[in-house]
Amino acid sequence: MRDTLKRRRSTLLSLPAILVVAVVTQAPILATIALSLVRWIVVRPDMGITFIGLDNYAEIFSSRDFYEVVLNTALITVVSLAACTVLGILFGLMLNQDFPGVNVVRTLVISPFFVMDAVAGIVWRTIMLNSSFGWNGYFASLLGVRPFDFFGVHSLLTIIILIVWQWTPFFVLIILAGFQNIPPEVMDSARVDGTGWLKELLFIRLPVIVNHIEVAVLLGLIFVLKVFGIIFVTTRGGPGYSSANLPFFVYKTAFLGWDVGRAAAVAVVTVVITLLAILALFRWFRRRSFMEER
Repeated sequence: MRDTLKRRRSTLLSLPAILVVAVVTQAPILATIALSLVRWIVVRPDMGITFIGLDNYAEIFSSRDFYEVVLNTALITVVSLAACTVLGILFGLMLNQDFPGVNVVRTLVISPFFVMDAVAGIVWRTIMLNSSFGWNGYFASLLGVRPFDFFGVHSLLTIIILIVWQWTPFFVLIILAGFQNIPPEVMDSARVDGTGWLKELLFIRLPVIVNHIEVAVLLGLIFVLKVFGIIFVTTRGGPGYSSANLPFFVYKTAFLGWDVGRAAAVAVVTVVITLLAILALFRWFRRRSFMEER
């Protein structure tokens, strides 16, 4: 009886917090879903707000631009996560050594993670990659060649490079922490047994820190899928939609196309795709762990 009363009391005491969290997190989602079912063109107030059901979703899935953006998002996410993971492991191995100035090097490697998207985009677009007055144009003129077209033909590659530059330090932080938590006795035993560097890495270090790598990849997936600032400041998703991802497609539909209903529908589809990707990756990690335990 007392346990039942305690559980009820705990439930009543936590109910206000649950309600606040529910309102803050779920109300915007419900509002977005509601907006995705209406036709609302902001620049056409004469048309009003009309309920059209699933027509916005039908228009999205019949649009070639949407599939191009989905493909861009998939390429940006997969390539960026793969590159960040590999570079995170390599930098983690380097920074796990004891050499003069290691703390300074660690600070320099990790510092891009703390730069805001807008600032990073402006610096890279104007100072580094600009073909007229940036380093790109300067070194091209010294070599007597044509400047590399970072913001034209190769705009998608440019976005991937900038994302890898910004998010690799995040992977380095987590993977370096994993390397530093490996017991020294394990490594000493491996060296005594004559284990080579490559075998030591593949069969001792990486298996020990695999959980750290999984955390980095899972969090990196969430962060990379919602990248917006770098694309907005550098390529604006162009030319056309060649470097746009789903979050930028939502922005362009809402604030350049002024179609609130369709933008809300794209936002709902984006949330569903993101949740499915996170769930699939999480299940794959858990299945792999279960197979290893068996």
